Amino acid sequence: MHDLLRPHDLLRLRAPADARVPEPPDWVMPALEEAPWVVVRRAAPVAGRVPVGIRGPRRDQRCAAAVDPAAILACVTPEALARARAWETAARSGHPALRALAALAPRLDATGLVWGVAGGAGFELATGRPVLREASDLDIVLRASFPLPVDALRQAAAACEAALPPVPGRAPAARVDARVDALVETPLGAFALAEFCGDGDTLLLRGAGGPRLVMRAELERPAERAEAS
Repeated sequence: MHDLLRPHDLLRLRAPADARVPEPPDWVMPALEEAPWVVVRRAAPVAGRVPVGIRGPRRDQRCAAAVDPAAILACVTPEALARARAWETAARSGHPALRALAALAPRLDATGLVWGVAGGAGFELATGRPVLREASDLDIVLRASFPLPVDALRQAAAACEAALPPVPGRAPAARVDARVDALVETPLGAFALAEFCGDGDTLLLRGAGGPRLVMRAELERPAERAEAS
């Protein structure tokens, strides 16, 4: 299982103590006892353990940890939540972020991209723990390989933009009150969809070694760059 785990995957632990934290804050154990779930972090494994993050009840309560693969009872991926349409049966399906998700899902399906639900919405849908705040963003993960499906990504960006809060002077018919934060995951790392659809020559690429600035061409034509080198 260890080699198949990816950032944003949610893991159910055998017991709260299975999350290894050298000096855990006071809120960590109560949070894990309430919901023994962690999220896979974008970092290299250490001593065979999976790098994970622990979510506390407050927005500023986040803690890095590591878990032994043997302590993982279940894994829920962002894509699995999307395929199951988990928001349709959620206890808080009327939450703005989940309403945005319900409106956005068919538009993302129409792009042909593999996509999933991450962040607070993904955590709440997977665990049943109410972590979304009234102003929480909706975090979406898009999977893309090379060459990048530029047209599909731009279609996805337009769909995400339509889920933003109403703008004065613009038609509000298809809009709901939630901001969508979409991340594109590739074999080289992840980048923000909105940034990719912008005009800049560089993008911030998030990898296991940390974020770095790359030229747009490095992502759009990675095979050509590899052959040239």
